[in-house]
Amino acid sequence: MKPETKFSTINRFFGTKVSVLWGLLIAITLIFTIVLYPHQKNISYSYKKGDVADVDIKASRDFFIEDKKATENNRESIGNSVLIVYDFDANLYMEISKKIETAFAIPQKLFTEKTDAKAPALSMVMTYREKFETAMGIPISKEIFTILFKKNFSWEIPEKITKITTRILKNGIVANKDILLLEQKKGVVLKTIGTAKEKVITNLKKIYGPDQAKTMVRIIGDPLLKNFNYNLCNLIVDLSQRLIRPNITMNRSETERRIKEAESKIKPVLYKIKKGEMILREGERVDEMKLIKLKTMESQIKQKNTIMVQAGTALIILFSLLVVYTVLLKNHRGLKRYHNKNMIFLSSMLVLFLLVAKLSVPIAGSVNMELPVNFTLTSLTMGLPLAAGSMVVCLFLGFDIAVSFSLILALLTSLIFSNCIEVFIFFFLSSITAAFWTKECKERKGFITAGVKLAIFNTGLAFSLNLYSAQLDPGIISKNLVMAFSGGILSGIITAGLIPLVEILFDYTTEIKLLELSNLDQPIMKRLMIEAPGTYNHSVIVASLAEAAASAIGASVLKTKVCAFYHDIGKLDKPLYFVENQTDGKNRHDKLSPSMSALILIQHVKKGVEIAIENKLGVDIADTIKQHHGTSLIRFFYNKSVTRNGREAVKEDDFRYKGPKPQTRIAGIVMLADVVEATLRTLDKPTPARIQGRVQELINGIFSDGQLEECELTLKDLHHIAKSFNKILTGIYHHRIEYPDKPQEKKENNGKPENSNIDGAGKNKNLKTPGKQKSTGNLKRLGI
Repeated sequence: MKPETKFSTINRFFGTKVSVLWGLLIAITLIFTIVLYPHQKNISYSYKKGDVADVDIKASRDFFIEDKKATENNRESIGNSVLIVYDFDANLYMEISKKIETAFAIPQKLFTEKTDAKAPALSMVMTYREKFETAMGIPISKEIFTILFKKNFSWEIPEKITKITTRILKNGIVANKDILLLEQKKGVVLKTIGTAKEKVITNLKKIYGPDQAKTMVRIIGDPLLKNFNYNLCNLIVDLSQRLIRPNITMNRSETERRIKEAESKIKPVLYKIKKGEMILREGERVDEMKLIKLKTMESQIKQKNTIMVQAGTALIILFSLLVVYTVLLKNHRGLKRYHNKNMIFLSSMLVLFLLVAKLSVPIAGSVNMELPVNFTLTSLTMGLPLAAGSMVVCLFLGFDIAVSFSLILALLTSLIFSNCIEVFIFFFLSSITAAFWTKECKERKGFITAGVKLAIFNTGLAFSLNLYSAQLDPGIISKNLVMAFSGGILSGIITAGLIPLVEILFDYTTEIKLLELSNLDQPIMKRLMIEAPGTYNHSVIVASLAEAAASAIGASVLKTKVCAFYHDIGKLDKPLYFVENQTDGKNRHDKLSPSMSALILIQHVKKGVEIAIENKLGVDIADTIKQHHGTSLIRFFYNKSVTRNGREAVKEDDFRYKGPKPQTRIAGIVMLADVVEATLRTLDKPTPARIQGRVQELINGIFSDGQLEECELTLKDLHHIAKSFNKILTGIYHHRIEYPDKPQEKKENNGKPENSNIDGAGKNKNLKTPGKQKSTGNLKRLGI
C-alpha cells in the first residue's frame, strides 16, 4: 500500500472535515462584510444648522477642529502659484522641411531625367500636381504650380521656404496668445515633447501668435528673397504662411496634476478644543461653527457606531448563508457525495460573481466619463453577467441547487447596491431563468443559445422594472434595455469560457465531456479493443444494458452509458488473466493458487481507478470503477480454496472486493449489468424464459448480499431494470434458423415432398452432400 502523501492528506482534510464548512461560512461572511463596508450609510447627527439646543454639550476630550476656510484659502493660494505647463513640439520644423523636400522632388525628376533636349511640357508636369499637393499637405492652385513650372521647380524655392518656416517654428507659435499673456507675471513652464526637458519662460511676448507668425514670414523673408521677382516672392511667402502652424499648446492635464499635487501637500489648519469646553448651551441656536465642533466631537464615537453597523451586516450575511445552507443545501441529494468540494465550488462562484458586482460600481463611474453616451448606474447594473454564475452551478450541480445559489447571490448583490429591491428582483429572476435554460445544454453552442434567450428575457424584465419604478424617460429605458440584453449575451459567453476551467479545478464531469468520452475512438477504448478485445466487447454490451436500465428508471442515461464503457479498463494491466481475453484455450489461473487469482481479479479495480485518474476521465467514472464490484465475493476461487484447504483455513474477506459498495444509482446499475452480462454468456440454450429466470436470480442474489444497500435503487427500480435487461438480452440471444449449405431436391407425392429431410421444427434431419460437390479442404485456413 502506498504511503499517504501530503497532497492526499490535504485533499482528504478539505474533502471530509466539518470544520472546512465552518471556515467557508466565516470566510464568506468576512469577505462580504468588507465588500459592503463603503456602502454603509453615514452616521446621522442630532442637530442641524438653525436648531435650538435642548441640553448643554461639553467636549468629552481634547480634540482638534479643522478650519476649512483657512485650509481652502491656503490650497487655493498654492494652486494659483503653480505655473501652467505648455508643450513645445521641437520637431515640427523638421517634419515640415521633410514635406517640402519630398514634394519638390516629385516634379524635379521630370527635369533631371528628361530623355531629350526639350524640357517637359506643362501639361505633363501638371499631372503630378495632385501628388505634389498630397506631399506638401496643403492645396496648390494651378497658377502657383505654373509659376513653379516656369522656374523648373528650382531647389532655391524649397530652400527659402524651409529657412523661413524653421526660424519661425524654432521661436515658437502658440494657438491663443491672449491666454498665454495672462501668465505674463508668473511665466509658464515650456515642456519639450518626447523629452524630460522643461524650462520656465517669463518673456511670453516673444512667442508668436498665429497672425503674428504670418506677419513674421514676410519680415523674415524680405532679406532672403531680395533677388527674386515679385510673383515668386509672394508665392514663397504664401506657401510658408500656409505651412506653419502652432507648436506650443497648453497641457491642461499635466497642469491640473501639478496643482493637485501641490494642494495635497498643504496640511489642514487646526485649532484645539480643550476637554470640558462648552460646545453648545441649552437654548442656544446652532450656527455653522458650533455644528462643526459638534460633528467633530461626535465623530469620536462614529467608529464605534460603524463597528456596530458592520457587526449587524455580518450577522445578516451569516444568518442568510446559514438558513440557505441548512434548509436547502445541507441534506440535498445532489450535494451528498463530495459535500465539502461542492460547497467550496459554490462558495468560489459566489465570491467571484459578487466581486464582479462590487467592482462594477467604481468602474461604472469611470466609464461614464469616457463614453459619449451617459449610462446610469442602474443601466450598468442590468448589464452585469451575474446570471452566468447560476448557469455554471446548474450545469455541474443541478437546477434546484442553482435556484438556491441564485437566491443568495441576488440577496447579497442587492446589499451592494444600497438594498435596492429592483436589483434583487432582476438578478433573482434572471439567474433562475438562465439556469433553467442551461440544464439541458449538451453542446457548447447551447450556452450561446441560452444567452440569447436570457437576453430577450432580461429586456422584458428591465422594461417591467422601469414601469414599476415609474421611470418613463425613453432615453433611460432604451439604455436599460440595451444593457440588459448585453448582460444576457455576455452571461452565455462567460459560461462557455468558465466551464472548462471549473472542470479542471474541481474535477467535475459535464454532459459535454461525457459526450466526448462516449466516442469509442478515445485512446483508452482503442487500447482496450486491441489489447483486451473480449473485455471491450463485454464493456460495449454492458453499456447497452446499463443505458436501457438508466432510461427505465430515470437515471442519467449518458453518464451511465459512459461509466459502463470504462468500468473494466483496469483489465488492461493483465488482460490474459481474464477469461474473455483467453483465445488460446489456456487459463493462466490453472497454475496459480486461488488466493493469488482472487488478488489479481481484485487488483483490476484499483488499476482501473489509476488509469481513469491518469487519463482524466473524471471523478464519476473513477467512482463507478471503484464501486462496480462493491464488496462482492469472488465465489469461484473462494469455493476452490475451500475445497483445497477447508472452510476454517480460508478467510472470506480475502476473496471479496474491497469496495465500497455502490453509492449511486449509476454505480448500482453498472454492477447489475456487469454481473448479468458475464453470467449470461455461459447460459446454455438462452431462451427468453431461461434468460428471465437467470436475470431475476442474479439480481436477487446481489440484493440479498447487501451490495445495493448504500445506493438509492428501490425494489421498483430493480423491477424495471430486470425488465430492460430481459428485453436487451433476449434480442442479443434470440433463436436463429440453421440454414442448409445446398437446396434439397424435392419430389412431389400428393402435394408433399417425398423423403423430406426437414422435420416439423424446420431442422435438417439427413442432409447429404452431393458427390460432385467440391471439397473445401483446399481452401486457405483463415483466422488461424
